Amino acid sequence: MSVTHQDDAGYYRYRGMPKPDPAARQADKLRRLLKANRQRIAFNASSSRPLSVRLNQHIAQALRDGIKVTRLAEAAGLSRWTIRTIGLSFDDLLPSGAHPDQQLAVIVGLKLELAELGEAKAALEERRLSLLACARRLGIMDDFELAAVSGLQSGDIRKMTWGLQPGLL
Repeated sequence: MSVTHQDDAGYYRYRGMPKPDPAARQADKLRRLLKANRQRIAFNASSSRPLSVRLNQHIAQALRDGIKVTRLAEAAGLSRWTIRTIGLSFDDLLPSGAHPDQQLAVIVGLKLELAELGEAKAALEERRLSLLACARRLGIMDDFELAAVSGLQSGDIRKMTWGLQPGLL
């Protein structure tokens, strides 16, 4: 963009940048938010895996130390069948000698941490859905670009956002 004015002394040329298109600014903002959301979801998933492995190890150790399946199922919030399956998957454990109440407290703590991660994941997925609905509603990005930014498939994005009203950014 150039603006030329002729004065008595010579010429003046304005070489500023034009204002960005509002749709382009909004698309950049949505891209940035979806990318950050995708990273948070991935971090959440990578944090929950080792936590669930630790929970399974503690459950198996508690079973090996003689704590009843029913008591473990109540503490862990899992079915008795799941507790038995976890116990069978760790067959090389030796008795730890830890107090049963201490083991149950650790299991309850790990269960609560996993529940917090699950709630955070649900909130992140709800935020992602709102961002996708907003982008589709405004029509500033196509489904394939949304798929690339969000990590979902374009068909899934269409199904998830069908009939949703976009939330506020």
